[in-house]
Amino acid sequence: MKYTKILSLSIVVLFFFLGKANAQTAAQPVSIEVLKAREALLKETTRLNKLKIKLANLNAGIPKLEADLNKANDRSTKSAVESKALSAKMSANAGDGKAAQRASKAAKRAYSDARSAQKSTDKLKSAKQKIAGLESDIEKSKTKIAKMDEQLKFSGAIK
Repeated sequence: MKYTKILSLSIVVLFFFLGKANAQTAAQPVSIEVLKAREALLKETTRLNKLKIKLANLNAGIPKLEADLNKANDRSTKSAVESKALSAKMSANAGDGKAAQRASKAAKRAYSDARSAQKSTDKLKSAKQKIAGLESDIEKSKTKIAKMDEQLKFSGAIK
């Protein structure tokens, strides 16, 4: 009988302490400012990820732009050489109308190919400038995220 009272008393004390331990591990309420700071941090992280995706897409397109530029430069060089040769033939045969037409067509092709090469160069240059701008934005965003994360850690919101 004495042992059953001690046993029942110890069980009651055990449940009391277990109840206290569980009550202490309950979620602590978080202030609105901390929640807003976390939301801002998540938005900035999302923005950073979008910038990284854009950067990866642009970097993936660079080899194609470089290949297009090389093709356009080769065509431009060939058509310029052809135009020069045909204009030399036309100069040698001043009265030949067909040679003049061929030289004129070759000159138009050379001009068109040169414009195409210039456009390809501009596209590649533009893509590289966009990449540089995105890399700069990514670094700024990383710095901002680190600062926001540090502020959250300092406030004790993140453990």
